[in-house]
Amino acid sequence: MRILKTIVTQLVMHQPPEQPTPFPASGRHHAVLAVRRIPLDYYRYLYDAVGRPHHWTSRILSDAGLQREIHGPNVRIRVLYCDGAPAGWFELDAGRAPRETRLVHFAVLPQFRAMGLSRPLLSQAILAGFEEHPGALTVETNTLDHPAALPLYRKMGFRPVSTREVSTPAYGD
Repeated sequence: MRILKTIVTQLVMHQPPEQPTPFPASGRHHAVLAVRRIPLDYYRYLYDAVGRPHHWTSRILSDAGLQREIHGPNVRIRVLYCDGAPAGWFELDAGRAPRETRLVHFAVLPQFRAMGLSRPLLSQAILAGFEEHPGALTVETNTLDHPAALPLYRKMGFRPVSTREVSTPAYGD
């Protein structure tokens, strides 16, 4: 098994922005929908579509393990649809730390990148993350993620609070 070194940056936001970022006026229909008890195969499709090139491995689990992670009472998943096709998604967890919501995963599928969807989808994730009025919304990104991830989080108002080096298995090994 190949092991990769990465630097993880944890970021935090204490208040949502006053106005959400709108989706581009492109003539396409955009909808962000809450998914209750997302089917495991559909979740795996979304996760793999984005995570494979960035070596995401935290959700490569058995059915029972994945179900425990994503069907918990404090986990919320929303999927962005563009003209009816899944274009992105995010996962929030409000149950791991008191008065804190964690943006566990945030992604735009590769075929929908460079269409101006990242900022509006992240804006929706931030608003959803503050729905239960936590004291903080946190997110982590690392040097294996898309190179635009950290700058985007910062532009949207997240502030870095710590970094650490982590070893992670390469995807598919």
